[in-house]
Amino acid sequence: MGKVKHRRQRGARYNPTGISQNGSSADEAERVPQIKSPAGLKVIGEKLSSVIVEDRVDGLNTLAALALDEESLTTIVKDMMVEKVAPLLKDSSVDVRLAAAGALRNISAGGTDEVVEAMVQQDVLSPLSKLLQDYREPWTPAQKDQDTLQTGRKDPQTEVFIQATHLLWNLCECNEEAMKTFNHDGLVHILLLHLDPTTWGNNIALAAAECLLCVSENNSSAASVLLPAADSLVSYISRPTDSAVDIRFAITIAGLLLNINYCTTGGDNFQLVLRLLSTVLDTDTVDLVVEYCQSANADNGIKPSMTPQDQEHLITAQQLALEILSNVCCSDDDDDSWDECESESVDGAENGMEDDTMELEDRLSLPPEVLEGIKHFQLFRKTLKKANYPEEDICQALQNLKYGPSLLNKLSALRVRALLSLQNMVGSLDHSELGGSELMYSTWVNLGIMAFKTNCGDNQLVEAAAGAMRAVLDRLSQDKCEKLAGIMQEDLQLIFEAGVSCPMASVRANLARMVGMLGCLMVTQNNETALYSGTAQPVLVAATEYLLRVAGHDKELWVSAEALDVIIDLYSDDKTDKLAHQVHLVDTLKEIQPQFKSRHQQQKKKLGDHRALVLTVRDNLVAFIKYKGPRAAKFRNT
Repeated sequence: MGKVKHRRQRGARYNPTGISQNGSSADEAERVPQIKSPAGLKVIGEKLSSVIVEDRVDGLNTLAALALDEESLTTIVKDMMVEKVAPLLKDSSVDVRLAAAGALRNISAGGTDEVVEAMVQQDVLSPLSKLLQDYREPWTPAQKDQDTLQTGRKDPQTEVFIQATHLLWNLCECNEEAMKTFNHDGLVHILLLHLDPTTWGNNIALAAAECLLCVSENNSSAASVLLPAADSLVSYISRPTDSAVDIRFAITIAGLLLNINYCTTGGDNFQLVLRLLSTVLDTDTVDLVVEYCQSANADNGIKPSMTPQDQEHLITAQQLALEILSNVCCSDDDDDSWDECESESVDGAENGMEDDTMELEDRLSLPPEVLEGIKHFQLFRKTLKKANYPEEDICQALQNLKYGPSLLNKLSALRVRALLSLQNMVGSLDHSELGGSELMYSTWVNLGIMAFKTNCGDNQLVEAAAGAMRAVLDRLSQDKCEKLAGIMQEDLQLIFEAGVSCPMASVRANLARMVGMLGCLMVTQNNETALYSGTAQPVLVAATEYLLRVAGHDKELWVSAEALDVIIDLYSDDKTDKLAHQVHLVDTLKEIQPQFKSRHQQQKKKLGDHRALVLTVRDNLVAFIKYKGPRAAKFRNT
């Protein structure tokens, strides 16, 4: 199983004074809808070119609020607004520089990769780099974090650096040209200068650290600058973490050190990372959020044990901890994928399930230090707990609280990250470390309920849950879990329905593969007599009907290929010949085969990563029909 990587969740966007995160302050709520038109953007453009500082700031703040509406981003970049805003990063007024950096940050944070590409083409990088170069010279923040909390005022020069650093992070995360500029202009030196929270305060240091975490990945140029400072950076992950923001900073530094290959698995520093992961994941953040909700609604003056702002820091830290853990549990071969690993030839399929010894070797391919650390710090159990979520009544109550929606969003992202991490851990740990077959089976069932029985509208969660279900089921199949052999047709109805109706192709493919795993397990665990006299036969008939439906009607060719690949695996055992006759397997495949071939001819230039799978299935299907047809035909007169 390869590395599961997603775009990292970003923090709160720039919020101009008096404008809420959804752009709905008293005055702004009335203005934002009116400026979505080209005429409205023209008014903003005129303000940006005004000689009056207040006009420029007002225009930029209005644009920043508009950028919070993701539907408006295409219009903003199409009207070349970035080209007009970018030079203001070097405006003589610090207030204008701050508003410009904030507006550009919002555009980059809410947009797609195409929006970021348009920003780069409109030359946002040159003034941004020059702005950050100004911070190479010694300077002192007018206020530290605590001073800001006490006075309510923010130091503009500090805020400019933070907004500019977040903008740089957003650009570099998904644009190669931005990374080239980062390396060429030596911006790594400037970020490294601002990593000490004692000198710069937590906000500056955290912004610099999170940007460095992004740009240091697979970046030898940045690593060559960071490695000489690594010994001092280790102190941040070994010292006690007194607050949530300290924890977030420490785990960010841990990820940075792993990116530059400083914390190798055999060294003491790697053990520090594992210990930190354990510490970060120890706290039950769902309980904290529930406590915040209950204390806010109790109206008794009792304050929660952690402020909602600190809860946000901690949940973000836990997301990153799970991402690090997930990557630690990955093999180094990132090019491997399920498509490539599971697209086998007919000859390979005839051997049935893989040899148990090979599975064990693959499972134990992680370095022993990693396996021992996961076991010692109980990291699998802690990961599993992060998939929890508040009850529905709590969620409803949180929607009416100031920080409630933000906390729920972060908990949702944490749950997705936990499920992605779960996928990478399940195949690597031994039976006891996973809690045994009972826990794994109940986890598989609960994931199905979470994703498909509760009318979940979170596509990311459904996708992550389906992937985790597949990984867990794969492991249960390897361990020959007895409960799987007892599954009834009605138990799979939820999967059958979701496998046809789910709008996400990856989910439909995972569900088809899961049904195939169950079918292969039933065929393997039953002799021919038991296969046709017990409960296995109706399950296999229903599973085959479902798979044939996906194979013949799914709108994505590669999902159809997945289903066909599963069918070939399932019916490669000769004792399924009678079942193949009963379900009219070969006749149906003969109808599907020319359609599949025709669709391949039409779509072959659009298959991308799925090309190998589709080609393999196309060729194997012809051979399989030729092989299975005569064998199934023997049962016509029985």
